[in-house]
Amino acid sequence: MQPHHLAAAVFALLALPAFLSAGWLRDGRVPVARGARGMTGRRRRALDNRLARLMHMVGVAMLAMAAGLATWGGDQARVAALAVVLVVVVNGLAVAMLLSVLRARRGDWPGDGD
Repeated sequence: MQPHHLAAAVFALLALPAFLSAGWLRDGRVPVARGARGMTGRRRRALDNRLARLMHMVGVAMLAMAAGLATWGGDQARVAALAVVLVVVVNGLAVAMLLSVLRARRGDWPGDGD
C-alpha cells in the first residue's frame, strides 16, 4: 500500500465522526439550541437540521479529499491544491455553523412562522 493510499484511508475514517455528528444533530440528540432566547421547538429542530446538513457537508468534503488523495497522491501540486480547497471549504462550513447558532440564539432566525 502506497503512503498516499494510507493517508486517503485515514481521511475517509476521519469523516465518520462528521457523519455521526450530523445524525445526532438531525435526531435532536445534541442540544445546540439550549439556552436560546425565545426559541420554539420548531425553530430548534430547524437549527438542528441546518447544522446537520452543514456537518454532513463537512463529511462529504473529507471523503472528497480522501478520493483526491487516492487518485492524485503522487502529484504534489494537486494534493496541495486539494488541501487548500479542503481547508477553505471546511472552515467556511464551520463559520456557517457558528453564524447559524449565533443568529438562532439572538432570535434573528429567518421565517415568520413563530
